[in-house]
Amino acid sequence: MKRVQLQNFKKSYDQKTNVISDINVTIEAGEFFVLVGPSGCGKSTMLRMIAGLEEITEGNLFIGEEKANGLLPSQRNLSMVFQNYALYPHLTVEQNITFGLHTKKISKIEQRKRCQEAAELLGLDQLLNRKPKQLSGGQRQRVALARAIVTQAPICLMDEPLSNLDAKLRAKMRSEIRQLQRKLGITMIYVTHDQTEAMTMADRMMILNGGHIQQVGKPLDIYNSPNNTFVASFIGGPPMNLATVQVHSHQLVFEQGQSLSYPMSIELMTEYKDLIVGVRPEKVKLAKGEEPSLLVKVVNVEILGTETLITFTVGSTEQWVARWNGQWNIAVGDEIPIYIDPKDIFLFHSETGECVHQDTKHITSHTVEEELA
Repeated sequence: MKRVQLQNFKKSYDQKTNVISDINVTIEAGEFFVLVGPSGCGKSTMLRMIAGLEEITEGNLFIGEEKANGLLPSQRNLSMVFQNYALYPHLTVEQNITFGLHTKKISKIEQRKRCQEAAELLGLDQLLNRKPKQLSGGQRQRVALARAIVTQAPICLMDEPLSNLDAKLRAKMRSEIRQLQRKLGITMIYVTHDQTEAMTMADRMMILNGGHIQQVGKPLDIYNSPNNTFVASFIGGPPMNLATVQVHSHQLVFEQGQSLSYPMSIELMTEYKDLIVGVRPEKVKLAKGEEPSLLVKVVNVEILGTETLITFTVGSTEQWVARWNGQWNIAVGDEIPIYIDPKDIFLFHSETGECVHQDTKHITSHTVEEELA
């Protein structure tokens, strides 16, 4: 296992525009690290810079303790799995898996041994004589994974390897890749634009936008404490509800006069005239009894079996989503009272989008021991 360090990492194709700007991060040995962000944010470019397929404009790359800026891709002792699998159609599965080993001067016997071990690990041992055109999408992805495994490199790079698969197969392969990484103990750097993949697979993840780091941390830490409105709206499905409000004493006032009560400090009340308020969909509750409520109009209902997503208007134009467990008999056009606990409200700067206040004291994770106690 080896760690990877990026120090003041920059990439530009001309003197005016940086595609990647001032990236500083250490990916620990044996860690599953995910680079996530929208298309064009620079995540694949960063992965290619680590692999040696793109030149580093400024900054330093360390693989283990060795500076790797000037090393050829073949000298960096890493493997890579591409988005399009990159299998040779005229070669068998076995030949595709062992293709790169002859350049490392590995004997035929050792090549066959490694191939057999990887094939058994990934359930390919009965497919070794087939050609890629005879395989399903998931089987082709496993062949690409096996080719990376047989190199026995301590670092594996993956560039959106599941994007060509259907939703059901993606979920299955997510689990398989994560289990494989734990079993092999390798350092894995994984690129995706899918926040669900990032949340479910990562030990830690880096969220990128426009070539800049937005936040680095454990998935739940980022979900519970987003740095800014971009992170809040990118991580989570459905994403966090956001709306601009005016600050009046202890009230957050939407357009058209709707308001939420909030125990705001004197410092916040005097510093900000308006803010962006954020609430996770699962924290929007049906108001009961004497709870202060907002009366909102339903514009869409999605019943997903185990949960119901209710879209409603807040203010004059903003649409928010409530995520309620179970199946709810609610019709479009209904008006329903909702309640939002002040401790579940996030406040962001209206211009910079940076988080200015949230209550983190109540955030806890459930454990089996606690539930059984």
